[in-house]
Amino acid sequence: MKIADKLLNLVGVGRERGLPPPRLVAIADGLLVTERSAEAWFLISVANTDLATEAEQDAALDAAVSAAATILGDRLSHLKVVWGRSTGQDYIDSVGGHYRLGDHEAWAQTRADRIDEMRMPERYVALGVHLSDRDPRATAQVRGSISDALGTTSWRVSARELAHLDERVRKLARQLGSTVWRAHTAPAEVISWLISREMHRGAVAAPRRGLITGASLARLTSGRVVPYTDHLRIYDTRGQIAAYTSVLAMTDFPEELETPGAGEWLRTLSEIKAIDDDGEEIDVTVEASVRFRVLTKKTARHLVDETRKSAKEQRRSAAKGTAEETADEIVETERVMREVKRDINRSGLTLVEDHPRLLVSADTREDLEAYVDAVIAHYADRGITVATGADEQRDLWLESLPGDQLRVPDLGHVRESTAFFGSWFWGGASIGDATGPAIGYLTGSTPGLVRFDAAAGSALGDATTTLFLGRSGRGKTTAAMMGGLDSAFAGAWVPLLDLKGDAAGVSAVAAEYGVPTAVIEITAQFSGAADLLRVLPVDDALLQAPSQLMLLLPPHLRGAAEAPVVAATRAEIQSPDPSSWGVIQRLCNAEEETVRTVGFALRDLVETGLGSVVAGPPSGLSSLTTNPGLWVVQMPGLTLPSPESAPESWSPIERVGMACLRGCLAWMIRTTGRREFRGRSKVVIVPEVHLLTKTPDGASFLDYIARVGRALGASLVLDTQDPASILKLPGLVEQITTLFAFSLRSREQVDSLLELLGRPQTPPYQTLVRGINTAANGKSIRHGHCIMRDRWDEVATVQIDIPSQRVAALLRTTPESEHKVETAPVVPDYEPEDPFAEDEELYEPASSAHAQAEAVHPPQDTITQPAPPATPAPSVPKQPPAPQPAPSANPAAKSPQQPPAPAPVAVAQQNGHPPIPNGQEPNGDHSHRHPLRYESPIGPDEVYDQEADEAAYNEAMYPAYDTTDQPPNDSAKTPSGKEHVA
Repeated sequence: MKIADKLLNLVGVGRERGLPPPRLVAIADGLLVTERSAEAWFLISVANTDLATEAEQDAALDAAVSAAATILGDRLSHLKVVWGRSTGQDYIDSVGGHYRLGDHEAWAQTRADRIDEMRMPERYVALGVHLSDRDPRATAQVRGSISDALGTTSWRVSARELAHLDERVRKLARQLGSTVWRAHTAPAEVISWLISREMHRGAVAAPRRGLITGASLARLTSGRVVPYTDHLRIYDTRGQIAAYTSVLAMTDFPEELETPGAGEWLRTLSEIKAIDDDGEEIDVTVEASVRFRVLTKKTARHLVDETRKSAKEQRRSAAKGTAEETADEIVETERVMREVKRDINRSGLTLVEDHPRLLVSADTREDLEAYVDAVIAHYADRGITVATGADEQRDLWLESLPGDQLRVPDLGHVRESTAFFGSWFWGGASIGDATGPAIGYLTGSTPGLVRFDAAAGSALGDATTTLFLGRSGRGKTTAAMMGGLDSAFAGAWVPLLDLKGDAAGVSAVAAEYGVPTAVIEITAQFSGAADLLRVLPVDDALLQAPSQLMLLLPPHLRGAAEAPVVAATRAEIQSPDPSSWGVIQRLCNAEEETVRTVGFALRDLVETGLGSVVAGPPSGLSSLTTNPGLWVVQMPGLTLPSPESAPESWSPIERVGMACLRGCLAWMIRTTGRREFRGRSKVVIVPEVHLLTKTPDGASFLDYIARVGRALGASLVLDTQDPASILKLPGLVEQITTLFAFSLRSREQVDSLLELLGRPQTPPYQTLVRGINTAANGKSIRHGHCIMRDRWDEVATVQIDIPSQRVAALLRTTPESEHKVETAPVVPDYEPEDPFAEDEELYEPASSAHAQAEAVHPPQDTITQPAPPATPAPSVPKQPPAPQPAPSANPAAKSPQQPPAPAPVAVAQQNGHPPIPNGQEPNGDHSHRHPLRYESPIGPDEVYDQEADEAAYNEAMYPAYDTTDQPPNDSAKTPSGKEHVA
């Protein structure tokens, strides 16, 4: 260092402060070139650490320290933690091509609108590494001044230099990509965004693709920034103030920092809150810029020796004075430096020299002051001193720009590597699938969307079982239905076995968006629908059908009945249309009285409502379909025996319930295993699965689907309140890839859930499980909040999010909810490109099943509509919906604008309103029939995190719909309001 530089530093004005802003030369993927230097830039992946154990965090921290010492030793590095925003358009682009059925564009748009309403921040962690100096600092400024004076420019980089720099970037990317940071090269547009956002503090479109030079670079840095004593004012192109920004320096740290805990001083950036005028907490957006250098052993020893020598000289100088006393700090410094040098030599201790800065921005000067106070108070609670860089705002801000350099070296620290990397700048929350539909958002220290695709396991060559666990009324069934809806829109066959009878709303949502759907209520109308002789192939039926019939018999008849039932089944299979009813008739007409007694006993049972579904006379209706879509199979009156009871003690209604369940499960197993059906995606949903796990048939069904699901392309989505029973099925546990855990209370169930989550059964985690669905006020339920474990065994807290109030109202599963939903396959609003066209003839079309139902029960309230167009409906710009007129009192009346329909299509009414043809509103306008936005958009805290009692939450989420103007619905229905159709 020259004498002039030393004098400047002595008065606090180093040469670095006088350098001009960096001049950009070129930007490429992973590379930023300025006139003075070249830097490599990488994006660091977020590590999922919020729910990690201390042992897991310690191991990751040690790995980070080791990697930094090896890869970044003595390299000038620049760390930036900045915030972007998730947008609905980005989401639509990410799911392009994923959905295929129904009006999937409107479904994706509904979620996109919800994302825009939430304005969810998205964290980016960028790491810049100095590659080389392009010009000596002493001449860079002179050269720039001369070139400017002559009207020329030195902004250029040769192709040879670019190739050399690119090779170095790739090498660094390979090294950093294998560390705990999982770093990858930053795209050129991201580097451009990092620069332009500092110049404009607003949303600036980054240039796209390839090398960025020339005019594009000039636009990135065309903003105007005016420094003041304690803040900067950033102006837009119209000369208006776009933002107020203040740069803060972290000037003092405690001698010891705990991690996990207060030592995570960079991870906690998203936890800083301010108080608004109404006394409510609001998030403060704080960004970080840290220039640092990991010192090699040689450099560290030299620095320690210099510090120790300086302390020694000060001690000797003080000893020669008149007082002959030495300050305690000087003696302590000399002792500590000796110990540090010993640790460097013996235990491999590494040091980091760092200069942390925090950037706070606001729209007004008053807000900026409030935010700065909140940041200072937040770190003061952790023993860290943060102060506004008075009279240093220009240099501190320039220092934060990519491509610049350290300008205020006196506001820095030298500390152990563990103290620096223990800030956990890469820690937070990250979970879920990399692509696919969004099911909610993270509630940990790093907000973000959570993606979940229930059908993704088979495509990834992974297991295919998803499990939702928790107490009743916490949102697990609703979350499972959301996953099923996304799978149905993607073209999967999605049967939902609704044993509790409260999941009809998911069919209403599917129908509203044009997905083929039905609520199939297994009653006497579907006589023979669960008959194994009609469901299974001949070879399987010869073994399974007698077992089903024997299950119906009372215990005292089973011993003598087995041989006659098998013989009658073998004979019946030879008939043109075999059925279990035919087997019973053969037994009733037998010569032996004992055999006839067996036949009469079976006939008495199957002539009941639910018993006829198992072995009654075939009605000719095909209630179970294999067409893509969402099919809710309900079994009202199904009573299953308790797991403790022996089969000999089962009552007749329990025997019938088991036989009906066996027939339905056999149909699902047969469908998922059909060779010609394996090319289709299949997602089987079973809410309240604890009702199945207590039966041998149910346990076998779950075990089979879970084990062979990957090979068959079949996924299993389960919902239960009893994790302890799941643990008793090791075959099923081994196949679970994704798990959503809601709150539980008992010690046994909580510990079972933690075992499934892979978390230790310790008090902190037990408390987390018990309180995961408790709101902040401790007096209301936080519906939909849960702990998620994804297919990569990452664990984080997640909020399941319903995209709109309309969808939430339809999905409601409370006892008072009632959905008059379509109970026959719904004809799609348009004919999409069918990915399964080659084998469509193998399955009964939905229209034929509906026609069969009309033959038995002709609908009284139907409308006719023209045949749907062959192409998808055009997308609709985002705008509030027009007020909906009251439905016509005559649902059969046609609009005068409608052309005559070439072929009438029967469509049942939905929730008391007549269905609307695709692309038309009731007033005849050709706009989308499903509104994209609502008059009262819901915010992230209004959906589930209610700070009121449950009644207020239900009133807000599920507003009562006016039914005074609804047309009468007097078609044939059960007392519950559901129609019985095929």
